[in-house]
Amino acid sequence: MQRAPILFVLKLIIGLAILSVILVRVDLRAIWSAATEVSPSVIVGAVALYFVAHFINAVKLRIFLPHLSLRQSVRFTMIAVFYGTALPGQLAGDAVKALRLARASELDATTIVGAVAVDKVIGLFALLLLTALGLGFSRDQFGSDITSVALAVTALALIAIVGGLVVPLPARLGRWTQTLGAWRSLTLTPATLLKALGVGLVFQVFCIALFAVLGSGLGIDLPLTSWAVVVGLIGVVLLLPLTVAGIGLRDGTLLGVLGLLGQNAGAAIALSFCLLALNIVGALVGFVVDVAGKDR
Repeated sequence: MQRAPILFVLKLIIGLAILSVILVRVDLRAIWSAATEVSPSVIVGAVALYFVAHFINAVKLRIFLPHLSLRQSVRFTMIAVFYGTALPGQLAGDAVKALRLARASELDATTIVGAVAVDKVIGLFALLLLTALGLGFSRDQFGSDITSVALAVTALALIAIVGGLVVPLPARLGRWTQTLGAWRSLTLTPATLLKALGVGLVFQVFCIALFAVLGSGLGIDLPLTSWAVVVGLIGVVLLLPLTVAGIGLRDGTLLGVLGLLGQNAGAAIALSFCLLALNIVGALVGFVVDVAGKDR
């Protein structure tokens, strides 16, 4: 048996084990009660927000790879959703996206990898900004110390991004140095980065709205600033390649954070299940897009 299937099964087992421990501690009737409160209009709204958010993410990718058509960008974005759900960790989806784009594009593979990486970094920085902003308006719930740490991390991330754009690339990278250097000087202008950051912020706002809509339908009453913090924490945790589709990690994080905010444990787990269901729907769309179309 090959290593990859073994790791997949192992990480699936880890996720299910974590989820089992959580479900033992939460009243299953409370989860079902919260889930049954969700109206069809909330479901439709959540699905719409989910796919509009990914469309916006596809638009952001084209800022760094303008040769892509919008159709291609949406296609590769949804393919990344599929692999990011089917494989452990969201970064797996981005890795597959970079690989597939490199095969389909006439551009150098180094340029494609650099573009996908910068696109991801800008998206994460947008998430970090909104999380820090949410913490700034939610000091009473999360405490001043956590807010100060978040602001410091945001500042360090900004310094790291700027440094990555101006520091000369090491010569030991060989041809990667020349290719990435040329692409960086031509593409990563301040105007381009600000445009990508703006689109990234819009994407994250739609994600926050998605959580807020689903949460409200489940009886979770929080201000948008608190939801920004919740989305930020979930976004960071799901980067960890520990379980498949974030099973267990998402549930535990939501249970802990929403519990800290005084919300019902059953509603927190119901929200996690709803988000997992949305991801599965997105993954199915990505799978259909993958098998039904061509990369070129």
